[in-house]
Amino acid sequence: MKRRPGDFLGAMKNWLIPESTKDSPAAPITNNDILKELLDCFDDSCKTESVGASLVFNMHFLVILHPDVYEQRLPSFPVVVKEAVKMFYKKLEVYRKDYEDLSPVSSHWQFRFGPASDFNSERISPYDIKIIGMLTGIKTGSMSGERRHTAKVTMKSKATNVFDKMDINLEVLRHIHFAESGNFTVKFSSDLSLGGGSLLRQARNMDSGLARIEYFMGDKNKSDTYLMKDTEIVIARKEPENQGYSNYLLIESSYVSNPHARIRLNEATGKFQIASFSSNETRVNEVVIARSEAHSPRWFDLEPQSQVLLNGIITLEFKQQQQ
Repeated sequence: MKRRPGDFLGAMKNWLIPESTKDSPAAPITNNDILKELLDCFDDSCKTESVGASLVFNMHFLVILHPDVYEQRLPSFPVVVKEAVKMFYKKLEVYRKDYEDLSPVSSHWQFRFGPASDFNSERISPYDIKIIGMLTGIKTGSMSGERRHTAKVTMKSKATNVFDKMDINLEVLRHIHFAESGNFTVKFSSDLSLGGGSLLRQARNMDSGLARIEYFMGDKNKSDTYLMKDTEIVIARKEPENQGYSNYLLIESSYVSNPHARIRLNEATGKFQIASFSSNETRVNEVVIARSEAHSPRWFDLEPQSQVLLNGIITLEFKQQQQ
């Protein structure tokens, strides 16, 4: 049989590139792949954010995955978070030898996982991981305000495949649904320890918040629920100037002052406390608490389950969550 001119080159190509490897898809994203990207982003921030004798580093991370990968990896996110923080502490132990001060800019690590098929004009395939690192988190309301509002983040460019400090327009985050099941917050430990198995427990339970507040608006005969995920929140009337703050419990009622009260977790005692700033009456378990100035709050302890009555109309059932 007569050999065609391209047969020799074709045979050589098949010998150099076996048929089984040609056009083979990239390996599926694994938990270790996500962990590695988080570590690389964190490591880069230690080198670029630190200043003088102070070791500074990213504490908030957005992890964007293809929707199919997100659903597949969702059950493993708490373990990925646990392993990431464990490795962060190990890296800090090494880095701190060259710095006088460990200078975290937040009291908590925060991880937010979200699904998307595209981001910042780049396609997110099932084989891509987009990690965005920040010193502090982005307020949820920041994405609904000025369209040109930007944030400085640590992000890897596909062109260079290395992490770099860059600005992103927050509008690119608007289409990503960061559901509660993909949000994890872990308290930063200054002694760089995990505290046994508590870290994984924290990551699993954070979707239920630190406390649950069920409130009833007597003037409108409506009820709703608020999950307290920040260590301090503000209770205020729903007004335009209050929009965009993740730690605000906004109640649409003229019987609520602006602001009306604050609730915080006193981390020294482990107890929740409340302070009232309203000229109208605030009761806690049928006891009227004194009014204080917003700049000088007078704190009153809350029981793990307490009833708070605002202005005799708005009832809040406060329930501390088990961590």
